[in-house]
Amino acid sequence: MMQDITTRLCQFVAELRYENLDAATVEQVKLFIADYYAACYAGYRINTALNEPVMKRMTAMGGTPRATVLFSDRKMPETNAAFLNALYAHGADMDDGNRKAAGHIATHVMPAVFALAETLEGVTWQEVFTALVAGYDVFNRVVGAAQPGMYNKGFHSTGIGGGIACAAACAKLMGLDAEGIYNAVSLAAIQSSGLIIIDESGQGCKPINPANGARIGLESAQLAALGVESSRNPLESKKGWFNAFAITADETVLFEGLGKTFTINESYLKLYPSCRHTHCGIDAAVAIRRRMEADGVGLDAVETIEVTIYPSAIKSTGHTPYPTTVDQAKFSLHYCLAAALEKGEFGLAELEVSSCRLTNVLVPKIRVMPDDELENRAKGIRGAVVTVTAGGKTYTETVLTPKGEGEKRLSWEDLEVKFRQCAEGMKNRQQVAEMIARIRAIAPEAPYTNILS
Repeated sequence: MMQDITTRLCQFVAELRYENLDAATVEQVKLFIADYYAACYAGYRINTALNEPVMKRMTAMGGTPRATVLFSDRKMPETNAAFLNALYAHGADMDDGNRKAAGHIATHVMPAVFALAETLEGVTWQEVFTALVAGYDVFNRVVGAAQPGMYNKGFHSTGIGGGIACAAACAKLMGLDAEGIYNAVSLAAIQSSGLIIIDESGQGCKPINPANGARIGLESAQLAALGVESSRNPLESKKGWFNAFAITADETVLFEGLGKTFTINESYLKLYPSCRHTHCGIDAAVAIRRRMEADGVGLDAVETIEVTIYPSAIKSTGHTPYPTTVDQAKFSLHYCLAAALEKGEFGLAELEVSSCRLTNVLVPKIRVMPDDELENRAKGIRGAVVTVTAGGKTYTETVLTPKGEGEKRLSWEDLEVKFRQCAEGMKNRQQVAEMIARIRAIAPEAPYTNILS
């Protein structure tokens, strides 16, 4: 196991300055902030079975009202506000992610940093941007270095690494030095939690993992600011984080380009409200449906559907071919592909199982096959090949990365369309356009203000 992992990462966070961020990185941060709010709207709308009990519980806890709770006229203690807002952000699985880390970042880092920023005097947007970039780097590098071992051991990277990233970001926002950041990260590391069993059952509870990360990270930074000292070598010790959750640490992922290239720029945005492992299959199914329509071939002519995909996608999304709930649908490769083939699209409406009448006809025709070659971390590939035989014709589509990733990254126009879909029934077209414009126009030197206020 490498030495001084924690020290080197915390030193990077301490030394990072807004002036180190180029214009493209700042623009990326703004884009991802807009996406975070879009994901919050979607999660708030569809995951009410979890949202409502948690809100009741948080309200009953009381406490000093210091930070904004989204979609509410109330404020709460900042750790509770961060927990709730993180819950919303991950509720529809529409939040951003990173291929190497195989996890989500905005869902915990942004609510933690935003809640904390409301409690601090004189915080500017450039300080918030810098903290967010630090949080993304810490999460993507630490968790990316732990994969695929972390996933294979049954841990949910978004929860396991979320607290560490939030601690680093919040400690940065508070102006702590390298030692203070170290203690914040260490405090969060010893509290890491989150099991990936939530992709098999109880999927609606999945947002609890990043919500815990946001709460743990924020509170760890605050405790470190008060002088609390935590364990040494929390990441690299034989009793530390990497040995507990992954056994090994990939040095290249951890440190290559540290301080020079920022991992928010290699992270992705999602178009579909389902597990990322289903997205290449959805893209392929949508493309095939268009080709079939152009040929005048109907769905009743479909004979077979073959899906070749990387093994971890099958492990996460291949066990519930006939979902009965929205939560199950988000983690069903068979359902997502069949629904996309039937509808020619896949959005929040398609998560309602009753809305897709032909899935029970199409799903039995699906055969899923694993292929290790369709996942390559170094090349950023996690793809699928879908072949449909119908009407005497064969339609094949290969998608190595879905739209929103790599060179297929979303534009502001794409994001505005996504935002309207996520906020349907809550915000109209003009209101969404104004919100997007407000985020794009953020002046880095301006005082931090809550975007939705």
